[in-house]
Amino acid sequence: MDEFYIRQASMLEAGSQVLDLGGKRFPKRGRFQIEHYDVHVRYANVSTEHRPDVQTDASRLPFRDKSFDAVICAEVLEHVPDPVSVMREAYRVLRGRGVLLITVPFLFPIHADPYDYCRYTDYYWKENLERIGFTDVAVEPQGLFWSVAVEMLRARCYERLKQGRLQSAVVQRLVTALVAKGRRAALHREQRAEASDEAFIRRYTTGYGSRVGRP
Repeated sequence: MDEFYIRQASMLEAGSQVLDLGGKRFPKRGRFQIEHYDVHVRYANVSTEHRPDVQTDASRLPFRDKSFDAVICAEVLEHVPDPVSVMREAYRVLRGRGVLLITVPFLFPIHADPYDYCRYTDYYWKENLERIGFTDVAVEPQGLFWSVAVEMLRARCYERLKQGRLQSAVVQRLVTALVAKGRRAALHREQRAEASDEAFIRRYTTGYGSRVGRP
């Protein structure tokens, strides 16, 4: 997910007006920080806990039509009961030739924020984004089979840490190091997948990243 946003944000024009929809000014997670780019960012979130510029429901944005050059929707759409209504609002507030960047989980644990509603395949995202009117719809899987396996093991280990079953500081550091190594190994193996394995490993994904344009 970090790699996806770093790659996509590097293509934004300097001075772009960017809406981080559902974004968190604080605390941040991951390596991607939109503030590190030469763009103007506004945060919109239903919760004031994350210090947004605007508190709002993502399906009813208080912005004028064609206000932004880019909208970021990172790990948000699984937390709304009607993702299509949010994507329509993103379309409305985007200027011509603006871009919408979306990441969503697929084979990933249910996580309330405050609720977790859905997991959809790439067919759902492509079909609905095109129906709304977006063009140049590109939906790419993120981690594949081996990444899914590593994430399941990571979740199990961290659950045991939370339950106090792995109390040693040395063991905790070892688990963290092994998870990081496992993630790197999974990505490396997926990138080098032989043709005979590719169809199988691509049936599994941790999530999707989408870049779409507004005509």
